[in-house]
Formats: sequence, structure tokens, C-alpha cells
Amino acid sequence: MRYKKGPKYFYEVCQSISELIERINENSSLVLVEGENDERALRMARLKTRIITFCDSKMPRFEFVERIANDYSGLSVVVLFDYDREGTIAAKRITVELEERGVRVERGLREELGKILVREGIRRVEEMPSLLSKAEF
Repeated sequence: MRYKKGPKYFYEVCQSISELIERINENSSLVLVEGENDERALRMARLKTRIITFCDSKMPRFEFVERIANDYSGLSVVVLFDYDREGTIAAKRITVELEERGVRVERGLREELGKILVREGIRRVEEMPSLLSKAEF
């Protein structure tokens, strides 16, 4: 039997997201996202780590990857592209290219956030605030 998802359930989901965001704040030097709406959503979730947006950079992928690799080689980076088909493919591609150039990409953090969001029917990072608002009492 399924139970109704109430405020307590969403509070616990938001706690999981908050803990994940805190781990990113403590352990990562950079977060890569697709666009400014994704950045805004992560800031609303209290992400303090530096964010760079791929689409707004207006650079070809190879140039974007080179720039990140030059600035963040040996450091920890999280790629938080959307969890739809296109975002997943782009995240994998950029992850591999960054790792080949010496950047440590925290794959597990992306996967953990994805499990939470997709379970709640959210595939775009910019939609995360709609989930967070459900936890308000």
C-alpha cells in the first residue's frame, strides 16, 4: 500500500539534498551546470561552491574543458548537468574529458543527487526549488 507523501516526507528528502549540498561545499572546488537557472536553483539550496555555467560560456565544449582543466587540474569538480537524456550524455562526455586532463570529477555526488531528484520526478536541476518548497510547513 502506498502512503501519501506529506510534509515530513519532503522534509526528509530536503534534508538529504541539504546534506549532499554541504558535502559539495566542503569537498569540491567547482560545480559545473548547464545554465544560469541551474545555478540559481543550487544557490537557493545553499550551494556556496563556485559555479561555472557551460551554456552561458558560449565556448565550444573542447575549449570549455581545456579552460576548466587548466584552472582545476588536481582539484575536485562536480558536474551537475540535467538528468534528462541530453544532460546525462553531456555530463558523461565532459566528465571523461576532464578526468583525462587531470581533474578529479566527483561522479558519486552527481549520482546521489540524481537518484533523489529523479525519484521525485525531477530531471532538470532548475526544478529543484519546487521540491524544496514542498518541505515547508
